[in-house]
Parts: sequence; structure tokens; C-alpha cells
Amino acid sequence: MRVLVVGLGAFGFWFARTMREMGHEVIAIERDESLVDRHADWISRAVVGDATDPALLERLGLGQIDAALIATGEDLSTTILAIMALRDLGVREIYAKARSGNAARALDRLDVTEAVFPERDAASRLAHRVISRSVLDYMPLAEGFSMQEIALPDEWTGHSLVELEPREKLNLQIVGVRDALTGELTLPPDPHARLKPSDSLLVAGRDDILRKLDARSDVRRRKGR
Repeated sequence: MRVLVVGLGAFGFWFARTMREMGHEVIAIERDESLVDRHADWISRAVVGDATDPALLERLGLGQIDAALIATGEDLSTTILAIMALRDLGVREIYAKARSGNAARALDRLDVTEAVFPERDAASRLAHRVISRSVLDYMPLAEGFSMQEIALPDEWTGHSLVELEPREKLNLQIVGVRDALTGELTLPPDPHARLKPSDSLLVAGRDDILRKLDARSDVRRRKGR
């Protein structure tokens, strides 16, 4: 997969580095030469330039990329111009960083694949982890629904998913089970396997139901301290 990253700030760099570590070709455009020099080793090709310049994009052959991330959310006008230049080259899958709801609405008018809010999303995930010690990770799915990685409730230890029937009794879907000792993730989980104290659960469902499950687990952990 060939991916373009516009802007090598913290968000753009970590996205580019992760994609590169996953084996994909990453091309980056950044106006600040010092950022290009600092991060060049982590990127397939890093160029100092203006991503709103159609001539530069064409010289780099970016009409053939599979996806683009515009990570310059601080300057909405630059983001919009870069999107328009990429659209003119035929790039269809474009993700763009947004700093506000108004910016996201403007980007939606340009039919971007997704307007992303890295600071908001990271803060939301951390807030859920701070509120409940049992929540190890949090990912919103839709209004009122999420997928969470939670510590195993104490009363579930030694039981199987077949016995617990979380889907039938709680309307929750157990997507996976992770063993904290080995790091092994089982997807989908074995419904007949006995759950261990070292297990955590990847659970999808309604937030209000998940909060009740989190609270049961969290109360027991507080008492055990």
C-alpha cells in the first residue's frame, strides 16, 4: 500500500512511522526542513515542499497512492487546498485532521473519507480508563456504543463464555480474550475455555451496560487493594 502523509508533526509522524513499520510505502510532504531531516529515517520518502502545489504532487506521482492523511489540522485552509489538489489527481481515500466540529463539517463537504480528531479521541479513551481501573482500552463505535478492553470481572474467573452467556444475559458481544501474562490475543474466543484471572476481555455493546460491568469489576479491585 502506498500512503501519503502531509505534515510531520507528532500525529503525522507517528502515523507515518506506524504505517512504515507495518511494511507499507510512506511518502511525506512537510514544509519544515528540520522535521523532514529528523524523521527521514522512518519514512520511505520525505520531501520538503507545499502539499497544496499541484505540480509538486504530480512530480511525486501521487496520483497512484492508495490513501492520504492530511495531518496539518492547525491550518484549515491548507488542509482544504491539499484535499482539492489530491482530488484533482484522482486520489479518493483521504483522511484529514480536524481541530473542531466546524472544521470537521467543512471537511465533510469535501467528501473526505474521515475527519479525525486525534487529541479528542485520545483524551476520551484516557478519560474512560481514569474513571474505571478495569477499562484497559476504549474505542467508540457509534452514539452510545463502544468496544472496550476490560479486566476480567472476578466472578467470571473459572467460567466459560458458554456458561456465562454474556450475549444472551447482558446483550454484550465478547470479541476476544487477551492473556496479560503472555500477550496472546484469541479472536474469536474459545467459548468453552475457562477464563483466567490474567485474562482481559474485548467487549462490544451499549455504554450503559458496559459501565455496569466495569463498575462491578472496579469495586472488587478497590476492595482488594
